[in-house]
Amino acid sequence: MARDANGLVGTAALELYGTAALLRSVAVAAEQRGRGLGAALTATALDLARRRGVRTVYLLTETAAEFFPRFGFRPIPRPAVDPAVLGSAEFTTACPASALVMARTL
Repeated sequence: MARDANGLVGTAALELYGTAALLRSVAVAAEQRGRGLGAALTATALDLARRRGVRTVYLLTETAAEFFPRFGFRPIPRPAVDPAVLGSAEFTTACPASALVMARTL
């Protein structure tokens, strides 16, 4: 999480599944966008994944497909996702089937 004097301004989270992880909830308050906060949050999450022994990080997005390639994420088909991640609530109920799946190997 990122905060300023007024409160929460950015988030990023990881769900760990052994050597796989799901990057979730990368979001920045509208008035804070364009300042590198989303990039910093994403880089920090990827660093944490590396330190935890993760080999592949996955994500689902409907709105930020152009943001994540700068971090090495590429679109992949859903059947290529690690089965543990594929069984997560994010994949099974939270995100629609129309969400783009992306992955990055660490």
